[in-house]
Amino acid sequence: MIVMLIPILITIAVIVLIIGIFVLIWHLRTKRFQPTRDKLIQQNQINKDLEEFGFAYDLKGDYFYSLMDCWQREVGYCKLYDEGAPLFNMIMDCEPVTFSYGGKRWLIELWKGQYGITTGGEVGIYNTNREDIDTDKFQGTFYENISDQERLPISFVLRKNGKVLMKRKDLHWWLTGFKLGEFSTTDSLTMDVKIVFPNQEMCEAFTGGLRAIGYQRKEFSVRGRRVTVHYTKPHSSQTFTRNPVQEALVQQTNENNCKLYETATRKYTDTLDKIEYLKTAMPELYEVFLHSLYANGLYKAFDWIREIIFDKPSYPPKPPYEPEPPCRPKPPCFPEPPCRPKPPCRPKPPCSPEPPCRPKPPCRPKPPCCSSVCRLNDEYIDYNQMERQDDRIILDQEDFFDNVDLYDYNEEIYTERRSSMKQSQENEEDILGGR
Repeated sequence: MIVMLIPILITIAVIVLIIGIFVLIWHLRTKRFQPTRDKLIQQNQINKDLEEFGFAYDLKGDYFYSLMDCWQREVGYCKLYDEGAPLFNMIMDCEPVTFSYGGKRWLIELWKGQYGITTGGEVGIYNTNREDIDTDKFQGTFYENISDQERLPISFVLRKNGKVLMKRKDLHWWLTGFKLGEFSTTDSLTMDVKIVFPNQEMCEAFTGGLRAIGYQRKEFSVRGRRVTVHYTKPHSSQTFTRNPVQEALVQQTNENNCKLYETATRKYTDTLDKIEYLKTAMPELYEVFLHSLYANGLYKAFDWIREIIFDKPSYPPKPPYEPEPPCRPKPPCFPEPPCRPKPPCRPKPPCSPEPPCRPKPPCRPKPPCCSSVCRLNDEYIDYNQMERQDDRIILDQEDFFDNVDLYDYNEEIYTERRSSMKQSQENEEDILGGR
């Protein structure tokens, strides 16, 4: 049992962690938020963001509307657009009214329903003088945008459960209005649409189109060239993609997003304050809102139709975002300083010369045996020819070797030599004594 609970506990812990992170991010983003006090500045800012999507905000009526020269004007209309709408979170009642006038085929279509996190209504006018398309992908009429001279004065009042949500009036080709954060089912909405035609012929052609799809006299009224249509429930067959399962799934998503919007912005009552706060606190939901207003992905999905008709798309591509400036080149690395040359090894001091060997003293002369002659410094002295007494006196003198430069020895050699001479003298005396 405990083992089975471990995955559940882990899942709960992960959910709690995600919620905690979300709350922390929310707190950090909104900690110092203060809405702009100047409403015109707020309106200009939101309209700057909406211009890319072809819409603007009306401060007085508190609704969003399509611009006259928005990019949607160049894409025309065909039934496939309505078929693809549920894939972009749009669930709406579609009422196309077709008729012929002035050598062209005309389409005036009415819409009301839920567009993402907005509730809204539309009236669009298109015409064409081209033949129908007959391909494997689509068989039907492709309507083109009308010229400025063909625009008509249009007005409508959109109500939810009898309560007025918005009123719109303009000389237009596509009159729209959307209420942010409002969730509605299509059967809770009604529209009273008024169209003023340039002449009676076109007015009668349009009312003939209403009768052709099943409108009764009580559902529309005519006063001169002005026609009023009480649009409650569509008489035309709806799209195949709007089946009960698909509609339930999309509407559940839309309702949840509307509740999230209201919960996130509950501290503010003004729409501009809500949007500014939403953009700061939940930019992801802000993007959902922007794409609720007819994102161009819906039309781009059917570019192939325009390529068939015009050999190329009939509207300029979405302007690309300004490219980010290229990264600044990194500064070159400073060259590493060369290694310092190692100092040359100090020359070893030359070895001190060894002192010269002391010269060996000369061998002491051996006294002659049985001879009266001795060799002294390469000279021979014949003691028999010398006066014995004089010679002894000379040999006894201490300065004999001092005065005669016979040897150049140091004191030690000198002493040794003198001792040797004395020994020779003694030997001589012994020899003379034995004479």
